[in-house]
Amino acid sequence: SSGMGGFTHYIMPAFSLGFFTVAAITRLLRSSLLEALDSEYIKLARIKGLSEFIIVWKHALRNSLISVVTLGGIYIAILITLGILVEVVFAWPGMGRLLYQGIVFRDFPVVQAVVMISAGIVITTSLVVDIAYAYLDPRIRLQ
Repeated sequence: SSGMGGFTHYIMPAFSLGFFTVAAITRLLRSSLLEALDSEYIKLARIKGLSEFIIVWKHALRNSLISVVTLGGIYIAILITLGILVEVVFAWPGMGRLLYQGIVFRDFPVVQAVVMISAGIVITTSLVVDIAYAYLDPRIRLQ
């Protein structure tokens, strides 16, 4: 039987997929935000009299998000891999379960199709990360 039911059936899979990801991204965001808040341009913005809200949200957070976007792009590939395991363990229908059944029954065209779709998702994620770099840091657009 399928593990899909009410809202309570989503708690454990969501927790198992998101626990380590959220912790690592939060830790990286905190450290890069603290580093950005200690930089010269933030001190200059404080001297100019900008509000702390504008300093954090417009200047510091924007520069801190570059490393978070990088890590987020890497974690998309990890979530695809872990999604296969979560679908098998929690008996969810999906690409991961299809891949598992294709491996067990040696259905190579199915395995190839799922691997190609997963590779396409990873490549698209890499493209989105590169576009996000150009949006977050205008200096990258010039290179």
